[in-house]
Amino acid sequence: MAYTIVIASRYLIPLFLYLFLSCSIYALFVGDVRKQSGAAALQMVFLFLMQFTAWLTIVIRTQQSKYLLFYAFLQILTLALPVLAWFIYPGISRIVMNHMCMLFSAGLIVLTRLDLTKAIKQLIIAGASFVVFLIVPWILRKCRFLERLGWIYAGIGIAALGIVLILGQVTHGSKLSWSIGGITFQPSEFVKLTFVFFLAAVLSEKTGIRQVVAAGIGATAHVLILVLSKDLGSALILFMVYVFLMTISAHQPLYLAGGLVAGAGASLLAYRMFSHVQVRVQAWRDPWSVIDKQGYQIAQALFAMSRGGLFGLGIGKGTPQDIPYVETDFIFSAVIEELGLLFGIGILLTAAVLFVLMIRLAGGLADGFYRNLVVGFAILYLFQTFLTVGGGSKFIPLTGVTLPLVSYGGSSVMTTILMFGVIEGVFVLRYDEELRIEKQRRKKKRQTEETE
Repeated sequence: MAYTIVIASRYLIPLFLYLFLSCSIYALFVGDVRKQSGAAALQMVFLFLMQFTAWLTIVIRTQQSKYLLFYAFLQILTLALPVLAWFIYPGISRIVMNHMCMLFSAGLIVLTRLDLTKAIKQLIIAGASFVVFLIVPWILRKCRFLERLGWIYAGIGIAALGIVLILGQVTHGSKLSWSIGGITFQPSEFVKLTFVFFLAAVLSEKTGIRQVVAAGIGATAHVLILVLSKDLGSALILFMVYVFLMTISAHQPLYLAGGLVAGAGASLLAYRMFSHVQVRVQAWRDPWSVIDKQGYQIAQALFAMSRGGLFGLGIGKGTPQDIPYVETDFIFSAVIEELGLLFGIGILLTAAVLFVLMIRLAGGLADGFYRNLVVGFAILYLFQTFLTVGGGSKFIPLTGVTLPLVSYGGSSVMTTILMFGVIEGVFVLRYDEELRIEKQRRKKKRQTEETE
């Protein structure tokens, strides 16, 4: 019986993921809120079934009951807390919440199989982040002055990056983090949030030459400090967010063209200036010629993905631990090896639906600040996902950034959850506005009936 469950899990886990996604597609094309709520409730059923199947397989293979306690806390985080958030804020998007939980659960399946200690740490940080997540919509409701703090956001971001540049710890040739009281942070992850807030505020009303120059000065300061710290992956993400948000805000395709040309030139310059970039490019161009050195990591990742096939080898049957830093840079390769290519594609589709939901939200907003905020976060999320998956699959050179909600990393998980907290806060603001308009409409209708 146990053997049958382990074998069946290879097919059941991707099946539940695609049933989950079918509810997402249905919700995208249905305007009725009650039907969307029904789809969201059904999604939670499929999420539960996927988690149950995965952790049952892990317990059977390991014969260790400690995984059951971990599974119980995961259920509280990914099933109970979203329901609590919905009761507190009826205007949130349950579909967005479910997609967050699905991506987080997928990452934890692989991380639990690799290192339970790291998985527990990831779960604790995510739990604390979800508590803050519940406060964010309330903050957006109460603090209507956020769009007037543009340069304060920039100052906070530049100061945080400057501290890392001066006092940061060197990791793989880059200054990425600093510690307070034994707790290590990666400030560039949090600065991504303040950076989008800065651009959204500066470009909230109009995009004349004054706003364009101001946004350019702030963006240049952020990117230059990251380049000096050799954190080129984060620098590239912030640069692309700036270019696309400027293009969309100003409705000027020339900004995009100019940004892409400038980005290409900067990439060439970085290749000539930094030796670790040359190493990554060499590993991308021909990893087999340097398979014992620079190309070892990407070669092992490609071997892992090729072994996985459509349905994967099964949880615990692969060798993802052979890939250096698999839990961060190459988590997607581990997902494909043990859970299969179909599951990996499903994860990408889950991320794509999240992006579509954010863009649809932005399209219905009249307030320029919140519209820019949502668009900026959507671009940030999509581009970071592209860099991680593209680097791990040898589509582009490796940049060393994490896959949001899936990769191991406390700073990354926390900032991503907070980012979606802001997104859900904007959903709540839109819901409040719709209720206000509906209340005014009913009041006007009653006054008209009384007059007649």
